Amino acid sequence: MVDCAVRVHTDGTVGHQLDLKKTPSFNEWLKGHRILRCELPVKLEVVEDGSTPADVARQVAFGHVLRQLQAPGLAFLVHPGPSGRAAPLLLRPEADGLVDSLPGTATTAPTSASGSGSGIDVVRCSPLVDTTQLASPPGGLLFTYRPLAAAPGSGPTATATCRSTTLRLDALCYVRRDCRLGAAAGALSRGIVRQVQAAQRVLEKQDGKVLPVRAHHFLPPGVGHHLTVLYPALLDDPERNDDRLVAARQRLHALLGLPPNRPLLRSANALDLAAAAGGEEGGGGGGGGAVARLRDVHVGLAAPGIGGTVALIQGSYEYCHYLQDRFNDSGWGCAYRSLQTICSWFRLQKYTSKPIPSHKTIQQVLARLGDKPPSFVGSSNWIGAIELSYILDDYLGVTSKFLTVNRGADIPSHARELAAHFATVGSPVMIGGGVLAYTLLGVQFNELTGEAAFLILDPHYTGGEDLKRIQQGTWIGWKRPGDNAAAGGPLFVEDAFYNFLLPQRPNTV
Repeated sequence: MVDCAVRVHTDGTVGHQLDLKKTPSFNEWLKGHRILRCELPVKLEVVEDGSTPADVARQVAFGHVLRQLQAPGLAFLVHPGPSGRAAPLLLRPEADGLVDSLPGTATTAPTSASGSGSGIDVVRCSPLVDTTQLASPPGGLLFTYRPLAAAPGSGPTATATCRSTTLRLDALCYVRRDCRLGAAAGALSRGIVRQVQAAQRVLEKQDGKVLPVRAHHFLPPGVGHHLTVLYPALLDDPERNDDRLVAARQRLHALLGLPPNRPLLRSANALDLAAAAGGEEGGGGGGGGAVARLRDVHVGLAAPGIGGTVALIQGSYEYCHYLQDRFNDSGWGCAYRSLQTICSWFRLQKYTSKPIPSHKTIQQVLARLGDKPPSFVGSSNWIGAIELSYILDDYLGVTSKFLTVNRGADIPSHARELAAHFATVGSPVMIGGGVLAYTLLGVQFNELTGEAAFLILDPHYTGGEDLKRIQQGTWIGWKRPGDNAAAGGPLFVEDAFYNFLLPQRPNTV
């Protein structure tokens, strides 16, 4: 079905008629394509003989790599799928047949920026060089011995140096299913060559340093296709390296029209990275032997029928509660667990790659800051919203706002302000007061009637990671003023003092 549009001028006359055709979604478009992926670690050797300028030596090194990749004998080994039943296939520039005939695939690419979705197949390929097609093919086993020598006339004390690094190339090519295999091989070759040239441009900006460079794949919202970015390893620590690359990411965000305060192109956002290990061993940090935490346990819950608007947390989080990670904090660790849930949100939004802090780490930070005495470390003492703000600032560099409510009975009157936080910032909110702590994930507020409801995540749960049990027990659920907490007793004590901790998004990418 084709829709039509007619342009009407201001004087009422009718202009040209346009036929409008609906643009297919990314997933629909990919149904007619396959993705070829080639991962290739390349060793780059930059030889400086004492007289050749460093930039020239670097160009020579890249030229050597490019000549190898542009040699006529370059082909690709197509890996069989997970079943392993299909035989490996050699993809040559002169190969016949169609891309649709390639064997089953070994990996699946996510179809959303968050890594979710049904996924689409990716054909994994490894480059091979057919040495029989080289100008001087080797006649047998070959090794190379290349002594370094200073340039002639550079003096008796001159020395030559060789600086080496690794370029971790990773090329993706969209290829139509009815494309010839030879054309697909050519497209993949050109993709690898372009990536080497891009790596050369990256290193040209590093003041003569020969640094590792790695390709990362992203799928930012609104871009409509995978995006590959090459980042240099300026520092060994990934977190600090990401901090050094903020300016480069800001330029990319501006170029692509991406939000200026949402991390979408950090290395942690890359689609092909393994999940980062979380937490420390013991002490409630999610270390070895810990059961994986549930995520987004509020999904599927219906809001109460009070009408009005609903404002919810933006993005994913992990449900942290009593007794997780084989650590008994029942009766005193609710604020610690609320803090861990908040930290998980910042991790999953890629503002940080730091592990969720354990109880011990939290206590050590507070002692180091001078807020608590050294004896606090290893204790079973409570903490509150103020202490949480110190941890977020020191551990993650996150600032927080406070909403102070003198009486629990007055909390509904602040529903509009809390809803505004979820609409603009979207981070989990810690509620501290009445000797208990909760995590607020959303607000429903009816402007006409003044009625309000609060989506409460209760850290006092002591059971296993059972979503049905958690939801049915209202350990996550919508609560209205006067309702009881899941563990019993009033959720908000009428005469108790409450602090709401509202973590803010860092203004960074």
